[in-house]
Amino acid sequence: MALSPLIALLQDQAAPPPDASMVKIISGVLAVVLVVIIVLRRKGAKKKEDEDDF
Repeated sequence: MALSPLIALLQDQAAPPPDASMVKIISGVLAVVLVVIIVLRRKGAKKKEDEDDF
């Protein structure tokens, strides 16, 4: 009995706007770019520390 209202709520969900997929794609690409930038900067910082020791 408790599941019937839940099922009714799940069936009445509105469709996402058509631009939602484009926003997800753009945000995903930006996230990947930021991770790559962070990784490259960390690798560059480690090389500078190694060079300073000599």
